[in-house]
Amino acid sequence: YKHEFILAIFICIYIIYFTTTSFLRYDNFYTGRFDLGNMDQTVWNTINGRIFQASNGDGSIVSRLSAHADFMLILLSPLYLLWSHPKMLLLVQTLVLALGSIFVFLIAKDVTKNKSFALILGFLFLMNPGLQFTNLYDFHAVTLATTLLLAAFYFLMKRKYLWMIIFLLLSGITKEQVWAITAFFGLPLILQKKKEIRFLGAGITAVSLIIFGFIIWYLIPQNFGREHFALSYYSDFGDTPTAVVKNVVLSPHKLIAAFFEESRLDYLKQILMPLGFTSLLSPFALLFSLPDLLIGLLSNNSQLRQIYYQYTSAITPFIFISSIFAVKNINKWFPKIKKYYVVIYLVLATFFSSFSFGPLPYAKKPNIDMFTKPQQNKEAIENFLSKIPQDYSIAATNNLGSHVSHRQHLFTIPVGIDKADVIMFLLNSNSSHSLGEEKEIVNNLKNDKNYIEVFKKGDFVVFKKRSILL
Repeated sequence: YKHEFILAIFICIYIIYFTTTSFLRYDNFYTGRFDLGNMDQTVWNTINGRIFQASNGDGSIVSRLSAHADFMLILLSPLYLLWSHPKMLLLVQTLVLALGSIFVFLIAKDVTKNKSFALILGFLFLMNPGLQFTNLYDFHAVTLATTLLLAAFYFLMKRKYLWMIIFLLLSGITKEQVWAITAFFGLPLILQKKKEIRFLGAGITAVSLIIFGFIIWYLIPQNFGREHFALSYYSDFGDTPTAVVKNVVLSPHKLIAAFFEESRLDYLKQILMPLGFTSLLSPFALLFSLPDLLIGLLSNNSQLRQIYYQYTSAITPFIFISSIFAVKNINKWFPKIKKYYVVIYLVLATFFSSFSFGPLPYAKKPNIDMFTKPQQNKEAIENFLSKIPQDYSIAATNNLGSHVSHRQHLFTIPVGIDKADVIMFLLNSNSSHSLGEEKEIVNNLKNDKNYIEVFKKGDFVVFKKRSILL
């Protein structure tokens, strides 16, 4: 078990570094209301009997289904009985992502029959820039799909279909579009000889597509009040889900044009380069990631084509799986090439990518502000925030949102400045809005007869309604 022991050491180092980094991001107010805060509020509401509820942009209480079908948040809510804190979600995310390296190791060991190579792939998984960025950028339930989909594929290979179905279900409840990916898991089974296996495969594909369609065409629009908010990202293809799907299928020239646009090619380069583009030598497994790839490549929202957020979570597993099968193909096609040459190539590709666009301290643009630029007066700020009653509504800048999300009514400035009981600002570049705009709002509040300034420490400013006690 030497290889397993070494992998366990790699996993522990990863967990220690990224848990520390994630916690420091939170402590220094680098996390946001729109991501960690919204997830935390949903989990907190759920454990307090308000199942799957959160505040929307105007502070009103809505179902989380008005945005996404990430029911995984309900499943995680019992953890708040142990520790009711946003850091619990950050910890869970790091632990689950780290465990993904175990399934990369197991898949690589089975495919290549080489435990040393499998160990290296497990290590390279932890070093993947996309994986590391998704871990750092707050918390998203879909990030957990990286490991869950790897587990599902491993059990597909081992023909342990009950376990595969369990992990597919867990993957699906991380976000609505993942159901389109789980549908692909039925296709290899449909090609099997046994009738019952073919029936199982057809059932997995059919049920996944039905759930996906029900959520996208009915459930989210029913709660949102109109079509899925992300539909506007695909306005070039239509204004309804049906029109978008139809035009994507019937407009191959638009697809080709989208794939060869510079920013999209750069996006593909960043997700394929860490494994030296070897995934392209065994593209079958890449087909599983096609729904999420198309979501990013066809969108007019450039953020969906960034490796810095959660949008590669359901793509990363299949990049690694394809690369593993590609290595097997290379050994078969080119037997004269020494295996360790391939290993060296993959290691160099990963470290070059990590240096070029990764978040680690030695990278060109390291994501280490939480270490080098700590928030001044953070203890005083946290001490003040802890004294605000949970039944008070709050309007806060985005960088404060995850620190005050254990309440039902939460506004994000500039919304709520005429409604909230307490209005608070952390006037720095980590806010999601214009710093100049926020400073102007502060100046206006100083002259507002309904509010009074009650606390100021550096760039942290708080106002309250004159009618409440604080």
